[in-house]
Formats: sequence, structure tokens, C-alpha cells
Amino acid sequence: MTSAQRSFACEHLGLAQRQARRFAQRWQLGFDDLLGPAYEGLCKGAIGFDPSLGHRPSSYLVPKVNGELLHHLRDTGYLLRISHRLRELWVKARRPLALGLSDAEIAQHLGVSEEVWLDCRRACGQRPVPLEEAQGE
Repeated sequence: MTSAQRSFACEHLGLAQRQARRFAQRWQLGFDDLLGPAYEGLCKGAIGFDPSLGHRPSSYLVPKVNGELLHHLRDTGYLLRISHRLRELWVKARRPLALGLSDAEIAQHLGVSEEVWLDCRRACGQRPVPLEEAQGE
């Protein structure tokens, strides 16, 4: 990183901390564990940010930070690797779940069989568990 990129990143440390705090609350993980990936995303964003395009820094940096946090969760969060297809189904099912629809109605809404939906619900309906916690360390 150049010194200008480094100072740009330092100016936006609060943004990375805020995103890490949001992820920590949402996934019930330690805030300190998420700061590293958040700062890494901030640094990558500082390197790639081009002010001549006229975008606000936060519009560019927040997706970069969130992307690194999601990569961190994907790589360390689950005991089993969950396919992107199932995770996408889970995201699409949030609103029908909140409306209290039955499993059959949700499967129909998603355009998948009820068996696929139930697999998705079992796989994605749990919070990520750190491997150390699962192994009893």
C-alpha cells in the first residue's frame, strides 16, 4: 500500500469496525475475531478505490469489508461446507419464513421440492459454530 492508501484506510477504520460489530451481533461471534478480516477488506478497498469516479468511499468500502467478513465466515464458520445453491435458497426464503408459511408453501414459492427445502433449512438454519467450540476445546 502507498502512504496515501494507508492514510485513506486509517480514515475509515470506524467503517470496518462498524461492519465487524454488525456481523458479530448477527452471527453471535466475537467482535475481536472479525476485526482482522474487516481490516483486510478495508485495505483491499483502499487499494482499489478510485476517487475520480465520483463515488462515496463508503459505497465502495462497505461491500469490500462485508465480502471479506463473509469469506471469513464461510471458511471458518461452519462444520460442514454448505453449497452456494443452498445458501442462496436460504436467503430467498427469509421473507416467506418471516411470514410464517409452511414448509410446503415455502418450497413451492422457491420452486424446489419440499425435500430440497428441508435439506436447506437443516443446513442453513443453524448459526455458524467455530470449530474450536465444536471440538470441545
